[in-house]
Amino acid sequence: MKTVTIGELHDILQRDRVHFEYKKKDGTLRQAHGTLQIAFIPESLQPKDSQMKREYANFRYFDLDKNAWRSIGSDVAEVIVLCKYNTISSDS
Repeated sequence: MKTVTIGELHDILQRDRVHFEYKKKDGTLRQAHGTLQIAFIPESLQPKDSQMKREYANFRYFDLDKNAWRSIGSDVAEVIVLCKYNTISSDS
């Protein structure tokens, strides 16, 4: 397990599928299995290039369990990365 910032999580999710958890506004913990790696997102749900930019106050990621886009509130300061799966090489 490793505690990371939202910015670090963004970088990790661009390369990997990640199991992580974060504390929601109501104090409960949410566990998620997510990615930003296009190879793991169904084509019909892949964002257009302009949608990949961080345009939102909340941090967006693709939830692999729900098969949907989710967001983490801007008030979340830290995320705990539980483990990573299938690292994608930057050479591929």
